[in-house]
Amino acid sequence: MDQQTAFRRAEKQYKVRDGLLDWSTVIDLSASSHTEGVHELCLAHDLCSPPALPFQLFTRTRPRAFTIDGHPGLIIIPNPFTDEAQRWLARKCLCDCTKPPNRTNLDPFFELPSTSLFTLASESNDTTRPQCLIDSRVLSDSFDSTVTKPKDTFYSQPASPQALLDRLRWCTLGWQYNWTTKLYDLGVSEFDPELNELMQAIAVAITNPTREAANSCNDNTYDGTQYESHAGIINYYDERATMAGHVDKTEENMDAPLISFNIGLDCVYLIGGTTRDTVPTPVLLRSGDVLAMCGESRLAYHGVPKILANTSPACLTDLDAGNNDVVAAV
Repeated sequence: MDQQTAFRRAEKQYKVRDGLLDWSTVIDLSASSHTEGVHELCLAHDLCSPPALPFQLFTRTRPRAFTIDGHPGLIIIPNPFTDEAQRWLARKCLCDCTKPPNRTNLDPFFELPSTSLFTLASESNDTTRPQCLIDSRVLSDSFDSTVTKPKDTFYSQPASPQALLDRLRWCTLGWQYNWTTKLYDLGVSEFDPELNELMQAIAVAITNPTREAANSCNDNTYDGTQYESHAGIINYYDERATMAGHVDKTEENMDAPLISFNIGLDCVYLIGGTTRDTVPTPVLLRSGDVLAMCGESRLAYHGVPKILANTSPACLTDLDAGNNDVVAAV
């Protein structure tokens, strides 16, 4: 007898090799015609670029937005970003946000420098520069005794920036999440102010949207002008990575929307219900897509069972992309 939950069965279903994935069951919001149960939303407020940024973040002030039957409060905006904004976000996530005092999954095991691993790895390609190794702290006095020592000997010896970058899985922003206590350490570091302005702009835009066939709806009644980012997490995925189904429920303000965006490779995203027994809906998220879990969907199980190889947009992969960007890489 199958004892697996509906969410777990879906995770296994969409974790298969690309050639075996049944795309007919996956909602693709970029398709010209949408699946039954997908509803377009009319945003009641403009999506405005923060005035402090010297370039335009968004291609339109009123981008298209959608919700899906069975998931009240779920709002998805297919890529509203300019190409330059996507590159800016990628640099933020890879360079700025991985620096101290923000923490990564590597911090307990290595003496990470103030320069980002991505920057150091890029510099290591220059053969005229001395090659650097980053010391392990596992066998030193600086190792936290409350942390379990990894069995993998990789963590017990110096490693190159590129080798560490390959093992970077997450970093936490602002209030730092304690994975042992499942609580936030308040006041540890400031949330990136530019990212906060971006999140505030999205929160305002998705306040009180209306459906095409109705004058009003309750997909999100939270007042976006009150939105303030205190904590966040950046997950880094390679082509084999997944994110297990979970609920985010330790935030201080559970009424505020949970806002996320995807940069880089496309993925299959599962959005379920308040228990693992609810059959989740698979949605294809592309680079730049914004997803907000508001209202009832705020406590829904969600996860990423599948990353799609070779799907990053040209604006992120072309060698000449970004040569004329206002904001240069750090």
